Amino acid sequence: MRHFGQAGKFFTLSTIAAVLTLTGCGSTPKPQSNDRVIAPTPVESTVVNETLTPAHLLVEAQKVWTQSRDKDKRDALLLQAADLYLQQGKPLLAQQILYEVKESGLSTFNQSHYSLLMATSYASSTDVPPQDLLDMLAQVSNEGDVGYQKAQLQTQLYSRQGNWVAAADSLLRTQTPDEIKVEQVWQWITSQPSATLVNVGKHYTSLSPFITLRELTEENASSPELLADTLRQFQHVYRAHLLGHTLPEEVLMATQLTQASTNDIAVLLPLSGRLGRTGEVVKNGIMAAYYKDVELRRDEHHLPSLRFIDTNESDTEQLIEQIGNTKFIIGPLLKDTVESLIPALPVGVNVLALNRPEDLASEAQRHQKAPSSFAQSAALDSGTVNRSFPSEMASLSLTTAINYYGLAPEDEAKQLAEFIFSKGYRAPIVISAQSSLYQRMDTTFKAHWRRLNNAENKQRTNITSVTFNDSNSLREGITQALDVAQSNERINQIEYMTNDEVYNMPRSRRDIDAIVAFASPQDTELLNPIIEASLNPYDGKQVPVYATSRSMDYDSGKNQWRDLQNVHFIDMPWLMPQHNWQHLEKEVEKAWQNQNTMQKRLFAFGYDAYQLLPQLGMLNTLQYLTHEGLTGTLSVNEFGEVVRKQPQAIIRNEQVQMLSE
Repeated sequence: MRHFGQAGKFFTLSTIAAVLTLTGCGSTPKPQSNDRVIAPTPVESTVVNETLTPAHLLVEAQKVWTQSRDKDKRDALLLQAADLYLQQGKPLLAQQILYEVKESGLSTFNQSHYSLLMATSYASSTDVPPQDLLDMLAQVSNEGDVGYQKAQLQTQLYSRQGNWVAAADSLLRTQTPDEIKVEQVWQWITSQPSATLVNVGKHYTSLSPFITLRELTEENASSPELLADTLRQFQHVYRAHLLGHTLPEEVLMATQLTQASTNDIAVLLPLSGRLGRTGEVVKNGIMAAYYKDVELRRDEHHLPSLRFIDTNESDTEQLIEQIGNTKFIIGPLLKDTVESLIPALPVGVNVLALNRPEDLASEAQRHQKAPSSFAQSAALDSGTVNRSFPSEMASLSLTTAINYYGLAPEDEAKQLAEFIFSKGYRAPIVISAQSSLYQRMDTTFKAHWRRLNNAENKQRTNITSVTFNDSNSLREGITQALDVAQSNERINQIEYMTNDEVYNMPRSRRDIDAIVAFASPQDTELLNPIIEASLNPYDGKQVPVYATSRSMDYDSGKNQWRDLQNVHFIDMPWLMPQHNWQHLEKEVEKAWQNQNTMQKRLFAFGYDAYQLLPQLGMLNTLQYLTHEGLTGTLSVNEFGEVVRKQPQAIIRNEQVQMLSE
């Protein structure tokens, strides 16, 4: 166990000094032999009442030592004094007492209480790593009030580490009210990736009921009625568990949703003018999803009617008039139209906008009515206070929020930053073209990279930037960033000084651990060979190159893949060779031949938009749920924004190969 410092050495209370003078007045009790276990004398005066102060306990400890030389009894009183100081928010005074008690020699009898108090006194300190305190708590008993306090402190320390699973396990062993336990543990469990839950259940059996509950909600997310029936069975099976009488609030709200009656859907797209072709491709994707529903339901009479409204050269008033009494809208596609139309819509209209406002957070606060708010209002209005499963469900629509779904390039830059950071890379070179699109991605990446570094309390973000506008500036920027140009200068300088030819290879920087490219497909084909040629071949270290879908063009043929060898990138599942919609892809190729890369992306965008609409209520309510779409794994955040996570791939042997996480 590490030493936590001696700040208390300079404490001046004479009472503590007198109490802790173990060898100055009388003889010290002889240590007991190891072959006998003697129960410590019970401490008769250790009951702490409301008027007792640390000073009283220190005086009492002095009396005990003077009169009986009972070290265990004296130390127990001192530990109670330290405990009171902690309760009063005076950790330094508590640490002084604890340090002196430790220095005088601590018996097994008081070890558990001492370790708990010492860990508590440093729990809020940033100078002591949480793991050191957790190691200290391993010596503390799990029984009684001490065990509850230990679990509470472990919850706090595991939370500081970001170990949410261990924090949840500890919280369940505290005396926290059941309602608070359930909500917090549920929040932590639903923050974990689904793929990790099996191992979590094996290591923390106390969390198994929560994992089972999450799995049931994921399996029955398509039907609130089916979810309600399943949860009744769940609570019967776990009737002795706290989940048997207290369910998470958001799960209850999900059961109170009823299937939306989407008889009429208005789709707002630019179908003429400059962006007419773009709007038509999105429309094709929506229609393909619509007819896929016809196949699945085998009854087109139960499907909604689709009305396509051309937003080109239509102002807000005209659009409102054309929307009429329609309650479900997909679109608009253009950001300006979204920003002008959303505030003008009447109450009760449910929108999946195909773009998002510039300031999404403030826009959401002004206009969004989340499903959770509806569910909470319904519960309050009906007087429902029971946290167990309700006997009657309120009637709530599955789509009651304004949601925003788009293919923003900034989102890809943010995902790339998170992925590279999670891989442990900390010193990337970021190469970006000087067009507005790639500069926006560059800015987003660096801003998010700073946030990720700040979360690790790192003051400096170690990024090397390269900006280019042609092949010459690209080559020059890369060689300078990798210090290849400087290496060549040093070689030339040595040759000049020695008047001999120096046989050497230019060396690149060794601190660089990743390269990120925000550039067009054509520029990416140029920069990758330059990077490979500039890296030191004798290091034995491969520096990975990362790009986004904006650097990929699937229409260029095999030569492109040859020049992009070993480049990692993210893109839609729909564009990957090994996706789950092979039959749909064949049908699309028959209906719309020779779609280029951008058209394929827009088609997938429209397809997913139609499929998302009936699921938005559940996705808004249970935000850990996802929809596996053509454009990626889709979920909804607290602002009503559809968050898109794209899979990763790499170019190997002139082929695109999918990568696992």
